[in-house]
Amino acid sequence: MTDLEICKRIAEIEHGTAYVDCDDTGEFININHPRSDRGGEMYNPLTDKALCFELMVKYMRFFKIQSDENLTVIYVHDLEATSPQDLLCIVKDTDPQRAVCLAIIEAYGNKTTWLRDSNTKTNKGK
Repeated sequence: MTDLEICKRIAEIEHGTAYVDCDDTGEFININHPRSDRGGEMYNPLTDKALCFELMVKYMRFFKIQSDENLTVIYVHDLEATSPQDLLCIVKDTDPQRAVCLAIIEAYGNKTTWLRDSNTKTNKGK
């Protein structure tokens, strides 16, 4: 996934809708309709550490995070699990903020059409 796609999926999970907008600096995710009176509000948990931290705290009960200076590994547990040992996937990335966002997308990205799968999926990040 590109950074723009990651930001769009997180915004959709958090706000229901998201728009790809652009200005002189390039494309970005806007949680407001670009033609609305509210104007543009850039939404980027990959560069906004405070926003990423809020997301991590909100969803952390489903994560077990291990990190060092080279790699972040997040074990994502099944949201509909009957046992805390039920593992949905493992997300690995060299960027901790990207790892958090990918874990949220993996856990919540398809929650409306999510069918339980007994197989563990792996997302290796970059």
